[in-house]
Parts: sequence; structure tokens; C-alpha cells
Amino acid sequence: MKLKFLRFVLVAAILSTLVIPAVQTFAAVSATPTNSSVLVDGNSKTFDSYNINGFNYFKLRDIASVMNGTAKQFAINWDGANNAMTLKPGAAYVGTGDEMSSKGSGTKSATLSNQKIFLSGDESPTSMEAYNIDGYNYFKLRDVGIVMDIGIGWSDSKNTISIDSTKGYVESQTVDALDKAIGDAIVANYTGTVAPGDFAAQAHITLKTVQNGNNTTAYVMVCYDEFNKNGNSFKLTGGAISSDAITLKKDNAGNYQVVEYWKPEQGGKLISSVQNKFPQDCWNAVNTGFYTKALEANTTMQAHNHYQ
Repeated sequence: MKLKFLRFVLVAAILSTLVIPAVQTFAAVSATPTNSSVLVDGNSKTFDSYNINGFNYFKLRDIASVMNGTAKQFAINWDGANNAMTLKPGAAYVGTGDEMSSKGSGTKSATLSNQKIFLSGDESPTSMEAYNIDGYNYFKLRDVGIVMDIGIGWSDSKNTISIDSTKGYVESQTVDALDKAIGDAIVANYTGTVAPGDFAAQAHITLKTVQNGNNTTAYVMVCYDEFNKNGNSFKLTGGAISSDAITLKKDNAGNYQVVEYWKPEQGGKLISSVQNKFPQDCWNAVNTGFYTKALEANTTMQAHNHYQ
């Protein structure tokens, strides 16, 4: 469904994408084979994947292969001259024959990859993080889920990763008391700030949470949209995409109250305000373009469910 674009972007006055520069290290790090089970739409699959610094990294072509024929399928076009891949959501993937190769064993040396990834129709590369291991590029699974809007889940008790083609990324994330409080705070803060509709929806992706006593600060990418009924469908009346910091206090009953709702300054103070507020390991993640598809898909899904 095509919606008229009426959102404003708080993290950049005129740009839809902002990447905060941060110092990166290109030194080799250790990569250990992922010891978690992996379910794809409920079926067990064995991937050649690695855990690096607590995150799971998969080959992009393996994900494209298992998503083929589903609602989340995507094609990959390779441009060797420019060391670039272009992903085309919705198109069928054409395999190369080496997908889903044997699972690796033993700790490997991994270095940050310079592989460029583009989404079809977008001239700017995505910020998907990748490491090169033995000549192959492995991408952070959650980054793939966000960019391609694929459901990614985790069961700690079962040590199981789930990849779900029937859900979007935001939809697949666990909603606990803190997450609900963050959502309520977003709605309360943005209501009345955009062109009003008769239904409001928020979606957010939490980059990091920091605990300080009874206070928890969540650093989040936010999408807030309002919609109106339009005949047999609906339309977007207005919305906002931003990177916000929300501090909440938990009382003895387990309820959360907002202590501070922070938004970045605009104009020339934008970058410095984000760097002053967000932890440094979040700077590279403050990128509205990277999260837009998954966030907007979720608010649109909420509107569809409301009006159907």
C-alpha cells in the first residue's frame, strides 16, 4: 500500500539519513561458530554462522536462500567492480550453488568488511555491519532483519534463534513492561505535534538500555504516525521519525514513570547533541534511513489492522 509521505525527520532537518561518525577499529576479532539452534518459519536449519562480540553473523546469501518463495524474499545483484551488492525486496533470489554450506568449526579471525550493500532504488549504502571470515562476508542477523523487515527472535531458555518470514522485524520483538512503557511515552510525547488523524501508531527499535539504580534510559529509534480513514482504506496524515532518549523510573509495584523524554537539537547542534546524549557505541547506529522501512511497515500494519 502506497502512502503519502508526510513524516518529518527530527534527527535531520533536510536529510532522511544521518550517520554519526565514530572511531572504528579494523583489528581482527575472534569469531566462534554459533552454538544456538536456528528455526526458519518453525523449521530447523543449519547455517554456517558465527558469534562476534555477542551478536550472530550470517551469510547474506544464506538468508536470501531460505527466504526465497516467502513474503520476505529478496534478490541479490553483485557488482564485482565496485565490491557492492544490491538487494531487491520482493524479487526471487537466484542462487550461486554454495548457499547453506557446511557449518564451520573452531574459532576464526574476523575483520570488518568493506562490502557495500545497497537497497534497490537507493543511492546511499546501508549501514549493515559485516565481518570477513576466511574470504566470506558475514552480516549481523539483526541488521538484515531490520533492513529487509524480517522477523528475528530469540529464546534464551531454548538457546534458539528464529527467523520468521510471516512477521516484520518490529512485530517480532518481545514486548515487556519496559517496552510498553517506552511505547506509551512516545505516544504521549508526540500526540499533538503532527497533522492529526483519528488513529495513532508508534513503532520503535531500542538501540541500548542503561540502568542507573531504579532509572533506565532507553536509546531508541522512533516512528510516530497518525492516520485517517480514506474510503475503504486509510491515509497517513502526518508523522515523525527520530532518535530519542527516554529515561523511566521503576517503582516498587513494577510500574514505569517517565523521568525525562529527550529529543536531539536541530541544525548545527544536531550531531553534538546526539554525541553528548547517546553512548558512543550507539553513534554509528543513529541512522534514520537504516530503520525507516521496518518502523514504517509496523505503523502501517497497525493502521491496517485498525481499519480493516
